[in-house]
Amino acid sequence: MSAERQTALDAAHAAMEAAPEDVAARMRFYERLAGAELFLLLDEEPADGATSLSPMILPTAEGDVALAFDTEDRMAGFVDAPTPYAALSGRRLAALLAQRAVTLGLNLGVAPSSILLPPEALGWMGEVLGAGLDEESLAPERIGRPKVIEARVLALDERLAGLAGIVGGAWLANAVYPGGAEAPVLALTGVPEPARAAVAEALAETHRLSGPDTAVLDILFLDEAAPVLAAFRRHGIGFEIPAPPAEPELKPIPGAAPGMDPSKPPRLR
Repeated sequence: MSAERQTALDAAHAAMEAAPEDVAARMRFYERLAGAELFLLLDEEPADGATSLSPMILPTAEGDVALAFDTEDRMAGFVDAPTPYAALSGRRLAALLAQRAVTLGLNLGVAPSSILLPPEALGWMGEVLGAGLDEESLAPERIGRPKVIEARVLALDERLAGLAGIVGGAWLANAVYPGGAEAPVLALTGVPEPARAAVAEALAETHRLSGPDTAVLDILFLDEAAPVLAAFRRHGIGFEIPAPPAEPELKPIPGAAPGMDPSKPPRLR
C-alpha cells in the first residue's frame, strides 16, 4: 500500500469504517466521493469528439469492476505501464457505471480508502447526490459556532496565511445539513476556479493532521453575494489573510531601445 499522505476521501472513509452504523458518517463519505475528481482507467483513448468512455474492466467472481483512483499518483502506483485514463467527478462516474451495472473499485490496494462500491450503491449515489443537485440544494440549513479545538484553528490560520493572493476571505463554522448531519465547514471567497481543488485538498489535510481524530472538514467556495455568507460572518471564526506581496515595479533600463517593454523579456534562439 502507498505510504503517501491521506486525502480527504481517506479521512471520510476512515470515519465511516470506524462507525458502521453512523448514517451521517456514511453520508459524508458518499458526498466526498461524489464531489471528488477521480481518475478512471480506460481500455483505450477516447476518439476525437467522442462523448462516451470505455472503462477498463476487471472480471471478478462478484462481477465486472472498473478501477478509479482519487490521485494520479495512486493510479500510477497501481498500473505498471502508461495507460489511458479519464478524469471526471465522482457523480459522473457513479452514473456511468450504474448504467452498465459495473462495480467501482476505488483505490484498490494503494490507499486506506480501498473499497468496492456495487452498482446498487452507485445507483443510489447517482439518484441522491447526482449532477441534478446544484450548490444551493447542498447548502447547509443552519450555521453556528464551530466545535473545533484551538490547535486546528491555529493550523488553518497558518495554512491560510500561506494562501495569500489565492484566498480572499475565510470563515470557519459548524454546519447542519438537511437530514441532521453536522460538520465543521470552512467558507472561502475569492478563490479562482482552477485553484479550488488544490486549495480544498491543502486545507482538508491541515485540518485532518491538526487533531486527534479523523474529522472531515467541509469546504464551500462562495461568491461575495452568496446569502449564506452573512451567517458565516456572524457565527463563524474569521481568518485574517495577509495581502500578497506587491510585485516590484519594473523601470525602464537606461539607454534601452525606444518602445522596449521591460515586462516582456526577449525570446532566446
